[in-house]
Amino acid sequence: MMMTQQLRRWSDKVDSDMLRRWSDKAQNGLKATGDAAKNGVSTAYSTAMNSPRATAAVVLGAGVAAAVLWLVKRNGTFASRRKQTLERVRAPAKRARRARATA
Repeated sequence: MMMTQQLRRWSDKVDSDMLRRWSDKAQNGLKATGDAAKNGVSTAYSTAMNSPRATAAVVLGAGVAAAVLWLVKRNGTFASRRKQTLERVRAPAKRARRARATA
């Protein structure tokens, strides 16, 4: 019973008009942001479609980036390669095996 009364007091203090105004402001802001993003994407698309060199540069750049990411994933990062090299250098020297001459 006590909880219900407390909730009732809190809900009576909430200004529904204020919440509606905040909601409208947020909705307007999201609409403006969405329109700006849409305009930016359409501008970039139209520029790419009207300029074949720009399209080729984007495709080539994406290909190079994909190749670099593939190489890094395949070979490991610079830090891991450095660590492997340092471990090899600091490891005790191994005796070289000589092939026996058979005669």
